[in-house]
Amino acid sequence: MRARTPSYSATAKVAWRSILSETSSYRPGWRVWHPTASTFYVNGALYGVWATQIPLAKERLGLDPIVLSIVLLMLGAGAVLAMAGSGWIIQRIGTAALIRLSGAIFAALLPTIPLMPDVWLLSVVVFLFGASGGCMDVAMNADAARIEKQVGRPYMSSFHGMWSLGGLTGAGIATLMLRWTDGAVQALILTLGLVAIFAWGQRGLAPGKVAATASAGKSPSLRPAFLAVVVGLMAALAFSGEGVVLDWAAIFLREQLGAGQELANLGYAVFAGAMASVRFLGDPIRRHVDGVYLVRGGCLLAVIGLLLGPLSGNVYAAIVGYGLTGIGFANVVPVLFSTAGAMPRPEVQIATVSTMGYAGLLVAPPLLGAVAHVSSLAGIFYVAAVFTVIIAVLAPVCAPRGNSGRPAIEAG
Repeated sequence: MRARTPSYSATAKVAWRSILSETSSYRPGWRVWHPTASTFYVNGALYGVWATQIPLAKERLGLDPIVLSIVLLMLGAGAVLAMAGSGWIIQRIGTAALIRLSGAIFAALLPTIPLMPDVWLLSVVVFLFGASGGCMDVAMNADAARIEKQVGRPYMSSFHGMWSLGGLTGAGIATLMLRWTDGAVQALILTLGLVAIFAWGQRGLAPGKVAATASAGKSPSLRPAFLAVVVGLMAALAFSGEGVVLDWAAIFLREQLGAGQELANLGYAVFAGAMASVRFLGDPIRRHVDGVYLVRGGCLLAVIGLLLGPLSGNVYAAIVGYGLTGIGFANVVPVLFSTAGAMPRPEVQIATVSTMGYAGLLVAPPLLGAVAHVSSLAGIFYVAAVFTVIIAVLAPVCAPRGNSGRPAIEAG
């Protein structure tokens, strides 16, 4: 039987309200939630603003598609390399220090991107931008896992919801600003606003120092647990599915289903909006539903969503399918990060899951383009559906393990 706190209520209304309540000795509520939530929001918003800088850089420097692809690859390379080493850094300075250091660098680099005079300097800045964002990603997820352990209730989904909200609002506001100012001014103004939000949130951020577990005279191990590698594989497959919608949804709608440009762009917008919205419901759901069932239920919806367009051949059915895919994937990744964060040496396990997941996001969608070359665009979504089924099969690794470091998070 899983542990329950006396303050827990079985009603969904109270469960939702408890995100901001302060009823336990650790005061799990706004005071605990908002510092880390603001960090997730700022990280997502900085990426959102960056997305609006990509076409501006392409036009300003006259980059052809191949060169632009290399520049974008530098972002991913920086992020993956930094994520791989973030566990080692956290073991030495703690999560809060790495969040502050990487967050400051991440924000400082954004306004310099529209000022780069050539592709070489742009590539260097983009690499460092990705690296600092990657370090920040691992540190804030490790901090989120620490909060879940100490409070004994799920918060990861709402944190990831704040990241999604940040990406949507950052990109949206940045796009609107480009109607009356240039990219350099836009990036500077938005960066200053996001730095203010970031600084406000840091006041309540706990140090997140790693407890000493190694033998005397030895450094903590950096080798990930086998289960963390399995969870990392699941994250890579989940991020691959998200990347397929990001990279191929509009192309599929336009080229195979004959949608117009605006309708084609609506596909990813529906996916992203559905994912962001449902993530805010994930924590209350996890208080009633075990992570295994949440992952499997989400995968079922995602598979239906991925297949709806190819099987129906209808534009509107495909767009509805992307919405279902967003709903399905919304809480899969948060559950995976919670699972990794509950293992011994969570900073190492989360770094492993982040690195593998982000690698899947970068590598899988371009590779799946080969599937479209030998079959059709629909084949990409069939393969993504198979990836999602594999996640569902591996879902039992997300089951509570009271004696292996996984917290007894409230569940119904």
